[in-house]
Amino acid sequence: MNIGVLDDNPAILAFLSTTLKMDGHIVTAHSTGVSMLEAIFPPTSSPYPQEVPYDLVILDLFLPGTMTGADVFFAIRKEFESWQLPVIIVTAVSGPTLEQFRYILPDDVPLLRKPFVPRTLRQLISQITNQ
Repeated sequence: MNIGVLDDNPAILAFLSTTLKMDGHIVTAHSTGVSMLEAIFPPTSSPYPQEVPYDLVILDLFLPGTMTGADVFFAIRKEFESWQLPVIIVTAVSGPTLEQFRYILPDDVPLLRKPFVPRTLRQLISQITNQ
């Protein structure tokens, strides 16, 4: 499976990338939302729809700068339905902040709280991709 991963923390990005590669996935790591969106929506002059570059996207909810993980998620959802491009959101936030995001994100978007073990991620990937 071709997976795009977005996290601003280099250690977490390396952990996710290594875990997924060990499971046989092709992983493209991104440290900014702009980088991920450029990979998903490359500039083109073609009138035909672009092929989706990933089978799954895993993204961090909070990113520094002007573009959050939520911004990336909503940009993806403007063009792709959840069955076309599944998204898993990972986050270190808890409590009231997490509940606020639960209100703005669709119910079918999996939220995975950091820290988590690789087995939890593998199970979630299996569930949402039916593999």
